[in-house]
Amino acid sequence: MGENKSSIKRVVWNSALWIIVFVLGMSIFTFYDLPIAKAVYRFDSSYARFFEIVGLLTTPMAGIFFAISNFLTIRVAKKRVVSIILGWLSLIVFVGFNLLSVGMLNSRWLGVIFILDMLFIRFSMWANRYICSYAQVVELRKVMMVGLVATLVAVLGQTIIKYGFNRPRFITLTDPDSQFTYWYVHHPIEHDSSFPSGHAAQSALSFILVYLKKFVPKLRSKKWDVAFWVLAIFITGSTMISRMLLGVHYATDVWAGCFLTLFTISFTNWYVEKTYKV
Repeated sequence: MGENKSSIKRVVWNSALWIIVFVLGMSIFTFYDLPIAKAVYRFDSSYARFFEIVGLLTTPMAGIFFAISNFLTIRVAKKRVVSIILGWLSLIVFVGFNLLSVGMLNSRWLGVIFILDMLFIRFSMWANRYICSYAQVVELRKVMMVGLVATLVAVLGQTIIKYGFNRPRFITLTDPDSQFTYWYVHHPIEHDSSFPSGHAAQSALSFILVYLKKFVPKLRSKKWDVAFWVLAIFITGSTMISRMLLGVHYATDVWAGCFLTLFTISFTNWYVEKTYKV
């Protein structure tokens, strides 16, 4: 992560810029939330159902991978005891959260997801050892810090924020024209909160893919860079759209959820680069 960034990437990962983009998006979507929701609602969309699951996969994958990274780069950590505790807590939380999320959608997939989680833990151990064997330990730890913080915010941060708004979901409204309320209006705690979108926040973790080249030299070619950016945009964008199609989120919900993760990634990356210089 110490390599020089192009001017374009400096702009893309500028935390201040993300705040401006967020405000502009919210200013526009706030007034078009209901029209958009009514226009795109397709509860039986197979596309939406598929990406409803895909949007949840980025969290355990990123969380598990970086939890393992934490253990294998512990020798360059400044606070080892804290790192060990956080590593185990993260591993347990992310696997548990993944099983809980999938179970709530379709309990028949629980066994399959558990096996996949175990296989991914094994893969993460192999991948991290391979990376460390090429003396990329410090770079891996720096990216791990960005990834782990972003994953925790995508899971816990958006959940905490939801309780501050408790916005009713579009799908629960019997008369949208009279029952619709804006995102900034607080509602009783019993509502199944729509704002912000947890799926959008979690799917945006796919942008961590663009950081793989920091500790895997073979991925530093332009073709891999473009491929990772396209894949991240596709996964995040498709998940955001799927949530609106299903009527469980408004445009402002998915916009805010996505922003939460991208801002966290950019800000944490800035902090890590500033604080943990080689």
